Amino acid sequence: MAWDSNLSDEQRIVTSYTGSHARLLAGPGTGKTRCLARRIAYLVTERGISPSEILATTFTRAAAFELRKQASEAIGNGIGKIPAISTLHSFSLRQLLRNAPIADLPQPLRIADDYEERWIIIEDLKDILSGDYNVDKTRDTLALLSADWETLKADQSGWESKFPDPRFITAWHEHRDIYGYTLRAELVYQLKKALELNPNFQLEGPPRYLIVDEYQDLNPCDLAVIKTIVKRGAELYGAGDDDQSIYGFRKAHPQGIRTFDKDYKPSTALILEVSWRCDRRILDFAHYVAEQDIQRIPKPLIPAKSAGRGIVQLRVFANQEEEATGISKICKSLLDSSEYVSGDILILLRQDYQQRFSTPIRAALEREQIPTELLENPTAPLDEPSGRQVLCMVRLLENPKDDLAWRTLLKIRHQGVGGETIKHIYEIAHSRGIRFTNALDLIAQGQEQIQRAKILRAELQNIKACLTALDSRRQGVELAEFINIVTQEIIANTEERAVVKGCLDRVAVATDTKDIKDLLVGLQISLGRYEQDSGDAKKVRIMTMHQAKGLTSPVVIIAVAEDEYIPGKATGLEVDDERRLLYVSLTRAKHHLYITHCNRRGGAQRHTGRNPGSLNRHFTQFLLNIPSELYDKA
Repeated sequence: MAWDSNLSDEQRIVTSYTGSHARLLAGPGTGKTRCLARRIAYLVTERGISPSEILATTFTRAAAFELRKQASEAIGNGIGKIPAISTLHSFSLRQLLRNAPIADLPQPLRIADDYEERWIIIEDLKDILSGDYNVDKTRDTLALLSADWETLKADQSGWESKFPDPRFITAWHEHRDIYGYTLRAELVYQLKKALELNPNFQLEGPPRYLIVDEYQDLNPCDLAVIKTIVKRGAELYGAGDDDQSIYGFRKAHPQGIRTFDKDYKPSTALILEVSWRCDRRILDFAHYVAEQDIQRIPKPLIPAKSAGRGIVQLRVFANQEEEATGISKICKSLLDSSEYVSGDILILLRQDYQQRFSTPIRAALEREQIPTELLENPTAPLDEPSGRQVLCMVRLLENPKDDLAWRTLLKIRHQGVGGETIKHIYEIAHSRGIRFTNALDLIAQGQEQIQRAKILRAELQNIKACLTALDSRRQGVELAEFINIVTQEIIANTEERAVVKGCLDRVAVATDTKDIKDLLVGLQISLGRYEQDSGDAKKVRIMTMHQAKGLTSPVVIIAVAEDEYIPGKATGLEVDDERRLLYVSLTRAKHHLYITHCNRRGGAQRHTGRNPGSLNRHFTQFLLNIPSELYDKA
């Protein structure tokens, strides 16, 4: 197709701009992803730019997949491969891998995932530091460490000695040396350091044209990497919307997109004004929330000429049971009208700890016989014992010395190797200054003696025998078929096997992966519960507000819209983040928008939110005084 096929006039202008750095302000539904894909096609097909000289980064894996798909369709098959399109974390990992000999990290480079961070790193550090270090304190201290990378506080002279507890840094260094991992939170920071300290560090390409999606969600460390790439000769095209900056938990702030014109000179301001998604009333309602931020960039956002009026309703209920029933009746009424099908309805929650909020809603929908799906972490099946065992086996096939994989298998297979045995293995590694797998080898060879050594040796032999059998079936087999082989070998339960295989297949597709090595890279940089999954198109979908970023639905129901959750416990700048999250959620809706809240919450829900234990709840402050003319009476 032509690069400008089906683009509006304003989309065509912003898509084809070149000649200086540029910031594209693109509000919800204005066609940002389409424009970025067509910009890539324009550079390749019209300007003759080599795909290897173009780099596009996104925030989530799902966004990268969609941009890659649209760019490939726009470029066509006759031009050659499409440019590199990936998350910034994935890009950072690729650069560190290709420069591994000069990267100051444990080798081979291995990123610990969320499961390993929680059940190995945090658990071990808690035990090593002992005293008042419980799980919560250990997790919070690790978060402080991550924040110091993300905000560049780690660049300060003597930073480690000034850390709230320098013992924590020491224990963490020891632990990572024994298990040979890198934390995902430090990945971009390590790229920044490598670029600054190593003049011979080579970027793939290198890129002449750098396209950054969701520019408003970059933290100071991300921005520093972008600036370094630009200094190496890239023309920057940053696209986003300061009203949609919602990742403050990783120290992102809209200041980066707001000061773009000062940070990059010369630069041009581009804007998309027409929202092709939301009806007029929905845009007006959402705009009321966005305008509460006095520091936002003033920008027009107007509905398309084809937009309808739209419906916005506020519904208040006495308690969560009535709210759940009310939501089910809204859904049934819409479905009975034949205007919509179940997949057209999206229910959003600010939080859903232990499924306390989704459970009554799902039960009410099921009573109405409405098919429903709860979307959580897309890779959650790989955190269950069967899925984790499959993942560890695949990792060991790629790297037989993967310390974290060996440690995890010994723990979850329940073959007589317990926590005390693992501690003894760790002590051997620590005393000898070697890795965990090297300590395992010494025990297997009889050079180190520990209790239950015989059981450990037998378990090691069983795992190695399984790996040998799998490796013999690996040659000449495509990835999808090999995933099938591994899951059949390891998971006896048919239902569990299908779930794990489906999860791995989806990751392979989303990351455009053809082999195990690339599949593992895609999994290593997953954002876990913040990754997106569009779900089953035939079911009402329930998900968190963060997961809904980038999605569109004819009907959106925002449930539990109470001040105790939105903004909840947030303070200072975090309150602004919560308001923007609400704005993003409101603007997922095309035609129907419902916001529900309760006066009281009992049961397990009583012990949630800003004032746990209190029954009383209050409408979110962001909508408390909204003019009545902006919404419809229920």
